Amino acid sequence: MKPAPVGHASGRTSEVRVRGTVTPVLRGRTRRTVGLIVEDGEVARWQPTPDVEGLVRLGIVAAATVALPVGLTAALRRPAARVDRLSMGPGGWVSFKGFAVPRGRPQRRPWWAHLLRAHRVT
Repeated sequence: MKPAPVGHASGRTSEVRVRGTVTPVLRGRTRRTVGLIVEDGEVARWQPTPDVEGLVRLGIVAAATVALPVGLTAALRRPAARVDRLSMGPGGWVSFKGFAVPRGRPQRRPWWAHLLRAHRVT
């Protein structure tokens, strides 16, 4: 076999030995390379090539398989707004029955707010 000159960016050349024949093995209608047959004199070797497209497809399917149930679980477990009973009194007072008393500074409340046990929201 003859050495073939190879050029470098620095302007130097070095010799590389050419190793016989390389034959790609293609698959189906997609004509995707699945391997190479490397012939070196009297010996032929099989050199498989990685299937990058298949790995990407597998990653997408795996991510969707994990993300779909997690998303559905998160959507179903989302707490709904809890309002037992809402009533509005005169003067803008709103009464939410079934909730704890909001903390805040003590304010004077009208008599009807005491009667309904209503507290100011804002």
